[in-house]
Amino acid sequence: MKRFFVLLSVLLIALLSNLSLCNAEKIYYKDGKAVSAKILYRSRGSIWIKVSSGAIGINTQDIDRIENDDGSISKYDYRSLSDAILGFIGQHRYDEAERLCTILLESLSSDARIHYLRGLLNQKIGNFEQAVGDYNFLIKHEVANAEIFNNLGAIYAHKKESKEAQDFFIKAIGKNPDIVEAHNNLANLLLQTKDYNRAIEEYNKVVEKEPNNVKALYNLGISYMNSKNYSKAREQWQKILAIKPEDKDAKNALEYLKVEK
Repeated sequence: MKRFFVLLSVLLIALLSNLSLCNAEKIYYKDGKAVSAKILYRSRGSIWIKVSSGAIGINTQDIDRIENDDGSISKYDYRSLSDAILGFIGQHRYDEAERLCTILLESLSSDARIHYLRGLLNQKIGNFEQAVGDYNFLIKHEVANAEIFNNLGAIYAHKKESKEAQDFFIKAIGKNPDIVEAHNNLANLLLQTKDYNRAIEEYNKVVEKEPNNVKALYNLGISYMNSKNYSKAREQWQKILAIKPEDKDAKNALEYLKVEK
């Protein structure tokens, strides 16, 4: 059967038999078939189960889910599926990520990690209200970290709700003062709302951590220019040309600065 690897050697079977076992009532394949099994070991890309003739490996790509005796998701499957969701989001395979979120939440409706992953997924595909719902679930249960508050800020910034966006970026920074993305997002928002002095403060925190962040340097220069601090503006754009000598935006900004002065 193509879903199974070759049988383990006698030595490997003996080794695996010393590992703690995890009961799984059913392993479901993607084609709807199911087998009862006892899991011996989980390796990268496969699950080894006990059968009458010894042990066999099942490719995890062929598995839809694993259920415990009570019908809940097994601890092996939880780790596998939650990792797979994050991988699918990174690969833009959003339908598959959504399917796995649904499977896990059927058994683990209060699991914080799955709510986070579903929130991240919905944010990526533009389902902002659903994403806000999952992120608020984490806040309600007091497990939201700086990343969650930053993500909420990004959603409200996208919706042009500046006050709410600022509040969430500030909360993210309060949770973790070193979160560069939140400082940068807050600075971008302050630049858009023409709060140049505060934008300068936030962009400086970004370039302090990331001296070669060209976008932050460019926007810092814009903020200085709008504050009439032309020498500081020139300094930021010259830093960009030291990093990227052919950067057109920095060159154009320096030319514009001559006209502006």
